[in-house]
Parts: sequence; C-alpha cells; structure tokens
Amino acid sequence: MRRTVLRAVAALVAVAAVVAGYLLVHGDFQRWSDESALDGACDGLLDRNTVRGVLGPGDVEVEHEQRGAGLVACEVHVSDGGTATIRVLDTAQVGQRLDDTLYTGSPRALAVPVGHGWTGLFGAAPKSFGSNDVFRADEDEKVTTSLVLKCTGDSGTDGLSVTVETTLDTSPDDSAARPAFARIATSTAAQASRKRHCGAKLGKPVSSLGLPVNEDEYKPLGTADGTCSGVPAAHGMAIATETARGGAPHETCRLADAGLSTRYVLEADYGPYAQERLLGHERDEDTPDTGTPAHYRDGDGRISWTTAKCHDGRALFTLRPSYEKADDRTYPRDDADLAYERAALTAFAERSAKAHACSAPATP
Repeated sequence: MRRTVLRAVAALVAVAAVVAGYLLVHGDFQRWSDESALDGACDGLLDRNTVRGVLGPGDVEVEHEQRGAGLVACEVHVSDGGTATIRVLDTAQVGQRLDDTLYTGSPRALAVPVGHGWTGLFGAAPKSFGSNDVFRADEDEKVTTSLVLKCTGDSGTDGLSVTVETTLDTSPDDSAARPAFARIATSTAAQASRKRHCGAKLGKPVSSLGLPVNEDEYKPLGTADGTCSGVPAAHGMAIATETARGGAPHETCRLADAGLSTRYVLEADYGPYAQERLLGHERDEDTPDTGTPAHYRDGDGRISWTTAKCHDGRALFTLRPSYEKADDRTYPRDDADLAYERAALTAFAERSAKAHACSAPATP
C-alpha cells in the first residue's frame, strides 16, 4: 500500500515538473517573441519598455508594417490591453501623397498643444451619438499625439513627423491618465531622432495635457486669450472657439456671430504644416501658393491668406468663410464684411507670428 502511494506521489511530482517546465519554456518563448516583435516594429523605432508600460503586459501582435518613400508605419496590439498606430514621416515627403497628410485634429474638437518643449498636437474625436463622455476612447475612436522634429544633425533629413494614435481602456477626460496617451509618441520621437541621426532638440516628459476643445466650448471674442486673442469683436462677430498656442505647429480660431453660427475659420501653419498647405493637391487661383505672399479675397473668393518668415521656413495664415446653412453662402454681403475679414486675418496672423518669433506677416 505504501509503495502504491509513493508511486502515485512520484507520478504527480513528475507531471507537475513537466507542466511547470512546459509553462516556463512557453512563457519564456512568448516573452522572447513579444520582445522581438516590439524591437523590430516600425523599423526598430519603438521603445519597448514604454510601449509595454502604456499598452499593457499581454501578448503582442504587430501588423500593417510600412516602409519606403520616407515613411515608416506599424500597428501594435496588446492582448487585453491597448493599441497604438505609429507613423514616422520624413518631412521632405510632406504634401507629396494624400495619405501622408499631417494631423490637425478633429473638425468637431480642436487639438491642443502638447507643450513641455515639444512642437506638437494632442487631439481626440468626440463620440457622435449617445455618450455623456464625448472624448471616451474606445474601439471606434483613437486619441492622437503628433510631434514635429527639426533635425540639426548630419543625416540629410530636415525634419521628422511622428504621429501616434492610441486606444486605451481609460479616458482622456481623466487629467491624470491623459499623459499616457502621449508617451509612445515622445519615446518614438526620441528613438527616431537618435537612430536617424536627426539631432533634434527634444521636449521634456509630458506630465500634463489639455483636453481637446469641443465645438460648443465657446467664449466671448472680447475675452479670448489664446489663438483668437486680438481678433476684433466687431461687425457681428461675438463668439470665439480657441485653444492655447503653446508652440503648436497648427493653430485654429473659429469666429461665430451672436446666434452661434460659425462665420469664419482662421488657421496658422508652421514648418511642414505650412509646407503641406503651400504645396497643395488642387491648384487654382484661390489656393495659397508659394509665389503669392498675401491675398485677400473678393466677394466670389473662398479664402484669404498671408505669410511670414520664420526660422523653419514660411508660415501660412488663412481665413475662410464657414457655411453652416444654405443661406450663409451669400456671406459676405458687402464691403464692410470684406473689410472685417482683412482686419481679422491681420490681427490673427500678427499675434500668431509674434508668438512663434516670426517676422511680421506680409501685406498685399
């Protein structure tokens, strides 16, 4: 009887040892596989520890890898964790292809500056229907961080654009959780600058971020202190929707009348963002171009613009009317409207250019 018990115990111990050995070997293999996948993803431009820290400890899957024509891209999924889609673009390629368009934010939620010494934008698309949490990140929505690096090294590259779309099981509504959405972008920017011999000046760790500005977060134009500051509150324009400036490469100011109908959208673009707008994909006489430093529209035109000289090239400032209703298409109605447009664009461009240490904007 005793021998039978001892044999049974020995058999159980042996089975347990085999199972433990299998699990150990399998776990080691999975860990090695995950580390190898992260180290090779996006041409080796990811920081494995940062990606793990943000997306979680689960099994890793990397897909949709792209390389070539100045673009590196990939998508990282972590089982029971988050997802990140990463794009690193040589800014010399900006404007060459439609699918390489730089991130400017959602039409319904203005992206805010990343700040902390970074030139970049942080944004999220609000849910369309049925959610009190309009910025909740879920499987249908992504929170985006987009950074621009100015290269100073001997790589032959003028700059890099790093854009990361991140989906987590937390919301950017939570200010404490918000910086996590930017960590993969900042770590990838640092890796890309080092491995591409870019020598860019990097920002500091992102410890706080503003929430993207929803379209209904307006204020009286006379109290604007961000991207709409200095724009005259006259000729029916009473309401502003704006963000802080904070060194962002793309700025937006929306002007509305007392009835909250948006009348104008003012935008400022710097570096590769201005390069993309000036190159354009559809050429016509009403589109900003490199040969015309400033242009004010007439009653039939669609856009006004002016430019300024900056340390990273030419900046572009535009004003376009917004047609929210069919009867708005008759706007502007008279010379006074056009005169206001000129004053609004001039004020917007002057304030923005000064904040970016650029020259005074051009005049016709």
